[in-house]
Amino acid sequence: MNKTFLQWRLGKLDSYQFYEKILQNEIDKLKEAKTEVYNYRKSRLSIGVTSLALDSTGQFLLASGEDGSVALWALDESCSDGQLVNKRVHFARAETRPAKEKVDEKEYLSQRHVVMRRPISVSTTNHSRWGQGAGAPGGSSGKFQASIESSIPRRDHDPQVGFHAYSVTSVKWYSSDNGLFFTGSNDHKVKIWDTNTFQVASSYDLGLRVAQLDACADLVAVATEDSHPRLLDLRSMSATISLGVKRTDMREGINTAKFSRHDTNSATAPLLLATGDNAGNVRVWDLRMSNQALCDLTEPDTMAKAHARCCNDICWDPNGSLELVTTGNDGKCKMWALHNSQSRLIRQLGATDVMANRFRRRTSHYLMWEGPYVFCNSDHGEILVYQSSNGRQWHSFQYPLSGSRDRLITPRFQSMVMQTGLANSIGVRLVFGTDNTHGKIVQYKV
Repeated sequence: MNKTFLQWRLGKLDSYQFYEKILQNEIDKLKEAKTEVYNYRKSRLSIGVTSLALDSTGQFLLASGEDGSVALWALDESCSDGQLVNKRVHFARAETRPAKEKVDEKEYLSQRHVVMRRPISVSTTNHSRWGQGAGAPGGSSGKFQASIESSIPRRDHDPQVGFHAYSVTSVKWYSSDNGLFFTGSNDHKVKIWDTNTFQVASSYDLGLRVAQLDACADLVAVATEDSHPRLLDLRSMSATISLGVKRTDMREGINTAKFSRHDTNSATAPLLLATGDNAGNVRVWDLRMSNQALCDLTEPDTMAKAHARCCNDICWDPNGSLELVTTGNDGKCKMWALHNSQSRLIRQLGATDVMANRFRRRTSHYLMWEGPYVFCNSDHGEILVYQSSNGRQWHSFQYPLSGSRDRLITPRFQSMVMQTGLANSIGVRLVFGTDNTHGKIVQYKV
């Protein structure tokens, strides 16, 4: 560390290279990091953790469950004895309300397990088109709130309106601040939530199961069983926008949709969206080109599609370059590069293992790219970590508990997320969520 700092002070490393060195050093420490394991649900019933999302500050963790629940955790909260713990500050789960029996409103709300212990300190980003109200709960202006509230029935008369009825497949924070977040579910709905009140502000019924969500600027990409990827425009709160409607060769359902990771404040940088479908096709869309795809990822020699079988996850280079990694049911994890509307296969990460990715929709989190490493969620019950520079395996994370029950049934990870912000006092942390075998949240903290 001292050598790296000295090179930076002498001008041999620029600020970006210095950050990359520090980040790699912190991620390397995760091999020997301490683990914390805690239950997603407080009841004895084990519920699988289907999705995780950390906000930009690294202080709040969103988690979703197979029972349609959504929870918010405040990380590193100080207790009365001075210890730092992770506290669940919000929890919401829909329950069946008796049809013919009158239920007291307050009693029903308590049975629904909505926990609101304290308001969330929301970090906001002012948007000129939303006026000066960005500091209000939800991080948006009154005009924005009015537009989304008018699009759905009010919740005053029915406290069950808005919560998911089935498993939540994906949760995502709003990209500009943590005042809003989004959820997609097997009940065919995409919902926009106000973080402070932990209530649904708007809901879209797409008529199809939602496989994955991704957010960038004021757009939300939605991957569904439909053969065309969809977009939600938060500025107009209009109906979903379908891409590629003029193409007749798109017949397979979409499993994954991911925005490229670039500077959203740059006016010249293209906003790209990569999608993968059930047939193994991976398409990259330039959102400036309306309904036209920029290119399809194909093998350089045979011009075959990206994967021989279903492609179920994609991740972009976090540094903002036009490189991305894809994985599919053919057991391969591939790295690609885009140049002048053409795709090029760089390398394959690790060996081909069909059994490591054999389920089409076991989870919406198969890939994550942070720093110089690519994390791959394996069906063998472990997270494999590959070096992006050469494709070799660097490490693997397994379930840390070793009780008698855990030896009989090995849980599989269903979700993963990493906090890489080094400008705060929290540092790097890696969080996993397990399936319904144990229903745990596992945290590795440097």
